[in-house]
Amino acid sequence: MTLPVGWEGPDRNFLGVEEPWSHPDRAGVYVLPAPYEHTSSYILGSDEGPSAIIEASHQVEFYDEQLGFEPFREWGGIATASPLDLHGRVDGAAVDAIEAFVAPHVGTGRFLVTLTGEHTGALGAIRAHAKRYPNLCVVQIDAHGDLRQAYQGNPFSHASVMARVVDAGLPLVQVGIRSICPEEIDRIKKSDAITTFFAANILDPSGPYEGKGARWIPDVVAACRGPVYLTFDCDGLDASIVPALGTPEPGGLGWYDTLNLVTALANGPGILGMDVSEIAPIEGFVAPQFSIARLIYRILGRVKAGRRVH
Repeated sequence: MTLPVGWEGPDRNFLGVEEPWSHPDRAGVYVLPAPYEHTSSYILGSDEGPSAIIEASHQVEFYDEQLGFEPFREWGGIATASPLDLHGRVDGAAVDAIEAFVAPHVGTGRFLVTLTGEHTGALGAIRAHAKRYPNLCVVQIDAHGDLRQAYQGNPFSHASVMARVVDAGLPLVQVGIRSICPEEIDRIKKSDAITTFFAANILDPSGPYEGKGARWIPDVVAACRGPVYLTFDCDGLDASIVPALGTPEPGGLGWYDTLNLVTALANGPGILGMDVSEIAPIEGFVAPQFSIARLIYRILGRVKAGRRVH
């Protein structure tokens, strides 16, 4: 079998799976790399994140011992598109290009994983899904609120991406937030569309969920007003797990916190699509991108298992 133009072979495919498991005509999962960076305000290099994640994914073991199967087989394979070339487009033009890149694959029955650089790139993928699924609820795993109307004068800053999501009329559930400004707090308080689970409240043993383990997870699920689109900024995880970030923050979600939340979302409202952003690779240090590649694969397994529940 020959791959269509614009789709990678096993050496550039997520997980490195070979044909027929990597062919887009068969695969139930499409990985769509859309490397974009323009407004990063601290560490640069997030546009190298998608390729680093794909390269690291070749070392991920296929079998998920918790689920008892190989998720890529259950999905019928995983295909990876050639990276989107934005030709220097930035801000709104870049978001439009990413939306056009993702949109043809939404609603085809395949699960889409958009890999981008700074979090702004997620907006195009979210818009593409929202046009197909108008009752979509966006779940944001992130250290930052990203709700500023504009940052440094730019409404398409990575610090404003969730403000654009809310402006589009989409309900937003935020998880793991621990870096935020008064403007964003004010917006959260005034908006019925935003539900925020601050990291200190859900993870600190002395917080509101003291002694209750992961009982915050049902509250997150209950806050979702429809099927979920998951936008995953890698700094939502604690920086000790993934330090290669544009804006690292301590005090974030752990590995099993994240997997337990994803499992509950997949088994509850269901997850229709996802994006991953903000890995800024550190030369010679592969653990962060490997962790994220493995997490993506684990999430794919839980999304598939959740569809059996439904």
